[in-house]
Amino acid sequence: MRILVLIAIGLLLYVIVGNLLRRSKSSSPKATSEKMVKCKQCGLHIIEQEAFKENDHFYCSREHLEADS
Repeated sequence: MRILVLIAIGLLLYVIVGNLLRRSKSSSPKATSEKMVKCKQCGLHIIEQEAFKENDHFYCSREHLEADS
């Protein structure tokens, strides 16, 4: 009887510790949030740092930037 109680306590501790570790891993940010912008020519949303910018407009490619100029 005493062995079953010890096994149950051990299993309970295992589940609790596992849940705590899983929560701490999932709460850490995996991806940084980056600003998205819309291509003026085709409407594609891209990361601002990857976009081509002219005046206050963003473009997904140099071809779209040149086509709109």
